[in-house]
Amino acid sequence: MLFLAATASTSTARTWHVSGTGDDAHSGTTAATAFRTLQKAAGLIEPGDTVLIGNGVYQTPAKSPDGNVLTIDRSGRTDAWIVWKAAPGAHPELRPTGWAGIAVTGSYHIIDGLSVIGANDSLNLPDALADARKLKPSARFNNNGILIDGRLRGPNEKPHHVIIRHCSVSKLPGGGIVALQADYLTVEDCHVFENAWYMRYAGSGISTLGNWRFDDARGYHIVIQRNLVWNNKTLVPWERTSKLSDGNGIILDVTEGEEEGGATNPAADGATSAKKPSATKSAKTPKPPRPAWTGRALIANNISAYNGGSGIHTFRTKHVDIINNTTYWNGSVVGYQELFPNRSEDIVIFNNIIVPRPGGKVTSNSHNTTIRWDYNLYPVAQTVFKGAHDLVADPRFIDVQPDLRHGDFRLAAGSPGRDSGTDELALPADLLGRPRPGGSARDRGAYEQ
Repeated sequence: MLFLAATASTSTARTWHVSGTGDDAHSGTTAATAFRTLQKAAGLIEPGDTVLIGNGVYQTPAKSPDGNVLTIDRSGRTDAWIVWKAAPGAHPELRPTGWAGIAVTGSYHIIDGLSVIGANDSLNLPDALADARKLKPSARFNNNGILIDGRLRGPNEKPHHVIIRHCSVSKLPGGGIVALQADYLTVEDCHVFENAWYMRYAGSGISTLGNWRFDDARGYHIVIQRNLVWNNKTLVPWERTSKLSDGNGIILDVTEGEEEGGATNPAADGATSAKKPSATKSAKTPKPPRPAWTGRALIANNISAYNGGSGIHTFRTKHVDIINNTTYWNGSVVGYQELFPNRSEDIVIFNNIIVPRPGGKVTSNSHNTTIRWDYNLYPVAQTVFKGAHDLVADPRFIDVQPDLRHGDFRLAAGSPGRDSGTDELALPADLLGRPRPGGSARDRGAYEQ
């Protein structure tokens, strides 16, 4: 009977179609009868369903100018995920001007192959600074690309199990890919660039804040891997400190303690808020204690370059493995170090190539405990963390370009980063999916030659 019930559940899964030439009055059950809006499909999905998204531009609804292009509040199941993906051969674009392109408050979702493009090219810094002085924030200067948001969900209803893959998220005045009070998040094979320029909330390219424990299962709960992340930065002061903050390529932010207050570093708990400035929260409203996050995070095989903050940053965060990444010339706006653990615990940093901008620093150590650092390669000598197998040398990249889609951060023949990494916490493949090791030992950095 259990088998029959499971079979019946699977057999009812449906495929919905959305297209730029569709109509919400259609049935949405075939490409020829596609819906026009993503939100129409969101109101019909059930566990196990797939939404195929055709070519077209999907915008913030005119009737809800501060709203999201797509709000996903329904959930799949552990055995029946809901999939949102580009139709075969299609390249759909979401162009939000409200609070978010895609806002996810449900669980068990896969978002695959979508482009979310913000309006940075039509905005300017003087107007953003003027908006930041207003009491009420404007969505126009603060909207995020893909937002997983558990703040308005109950303690046992926070979003979890969300996979974002093969997406391009760019030019959002707010954060790129953001997870607030969530668990079990995977971001992989994405391009995340030119975000967070104009928001008042100190955003970054890829960020998690206040991970909310779903369970105590061992293994990785957060996975950020094989992404290209560049030119994310903040140009508007953070509303809580009146100073520039964050603009990191990748940040894991505050998994211990409360998310707000108590931070002494302006990079600290810079909220990538989707809507409300924290000053509007009432101190009289009791908040349930956030359960201690006991999962582990993996940041691996990413290239993070030319960001205004750190290439990779952890703040008040525990249990992170930072393995085989390449960071290059970050910290240009706020001066953070390239790969920067701060007030963090149980952080493993192996096999990375870390190249600071001229005058910049490789790393820093402020109130950290149990940092394991070794087999890293950097061209500027430092003594903050010194591994026995570290190398101070030029990594010899093939072709450095400010647009990571056109550059080549592989290692040239003779690079000291080749065949010199460790097998501890070994990754099976590199940024392009090529198996590791490719030679006598693993290479350092995001690529295996």
